Amino acid sequence: MNAAIWAHPWDLIDEGPESAADRLETLGISTVNLATTMHSVQTLNPHNPERKTFFADASAYFQPEDERYGEITPDVNETMGDANWAAEIANAFDGSPISLRSWTVPFHSSQQGRNHPDATIRSPFGDSLVWGLCPSNPAVQEYGRALVGDVANNHGFDAIEMELADYQYGTGYGWHHQEFFTELGPLGEFLFGLCFCDHCQENARDAGVDVETARENARAGLEARFDGGLASTTDVGGGLAEHRAVAAYADVRRDTLTDLFESFADEIAPADFTYYLKMGGLGDDRMGVEHSWKHGLDLTALSEVADDVTVLAYHEDPAVVRDDVRATKELLDVPVTAGILAGHPILDTKDRLADQVDAALEAGADRLSFYGYGVLPERNLEWIGDVLESVQ
Repeated sequence: MNAAIWAHPWDLIDEGPESAADRLETLGISTVNLATTMHSVQTLNPHNPERKTFFADASAYFQPEDERYGEITPDVNETMGDANWAAEIANAFDGSPISLRSWTVPFHSSQQGRNHPDATIRSPFGDSLVWGLCPSNPAVQEYGRALVGDVANNHGFDAIEMELADYQYGTGYGWHHQEFFTELGPLGEFLFGLCFCDHCQENARDAGVDVETARENARAGLEARFDGGLASTTDVGGGLAEHRAVAAYADVRRDTLTDLFESFADEIAPADFTYYLKMGGLGDDRMGVEHSWKHGLDLTALSEVADDVTVLAYHEDPAVVRDDVRATKELLDVPVTAGILAGHPILDTKDRLADQVDAALEAGADRLSFYGYGVLPERNLEWIGDVLESVQ
């Protein structure tokens, strides 16, 4: 069984990369998806020998090749300082049976958003959504290409696995203590995060879209939700069917992302290009892969450029995990990895983990990936080893 695990670099560095590689091999893990750039995070690290929690602003865990970059450059993690954790881990894993993939989160960065507010997603009201850089912005596109090329060419990763290199969605994926006391609902979420920066508007006008009407309709829909005139349960598809300018405006984003992803794949080659699908949260608040268009993704086009995809099947019900994998297999013509969160709040016993793995494999998953090495207690890591042994 080809199995991977996500890992933060501080956990591997603190434990000692060689020791961690040996441990992973005994668990039956063949690949580590190593975080090289991440969003802001606080982690609880149950078995880390040096620190039980880690705080970081959105940052990079490698030393960038400065000449690659333009206006936007990586923010190197303050705790790492002058070290190069990605290089240290890659060197330690060289010659081991554990391969390395880069887990790269390029555009979900509140740090970059604060540094470059003109490059962020803009709500229909013109607000800068600092948690997300807009993929339509040429400076953001240049940064994304430079970033993946830097990581791919300088650290020997077998693949670059990208997360949230798209228009993200709605109110985003967290920044700090968010005080949202109006239920936006599906349509409200979609409209709130629909970007109206200058570059998105220009792309839409070039495609023949009535941008002014689209923006007015998006604002009107949100204001109707604010004052209760629009039900929180209003379906996105139904809402867009009544406002064709908004639908046409949103459609333009798919062509933008398709072109950008093609350029990513060129920069990454000969390493593989992988993309993560369904980043909607945990449990019932997350979206199915069939809703990926809300992020601006064209799954047919993604099949043509990606070497494989990972569906983040983070749900406590194995039937939903099975459906997630099946839907991804049906919608994309590439190998599919099933991402499984092997701990709280999704599961709390080895049997439940086994049920999720069985469901993913029954649905045709080509590979498994578990979240995550440093954040899981020891007993959960042992569960992973036992379950993998049982399905060999």
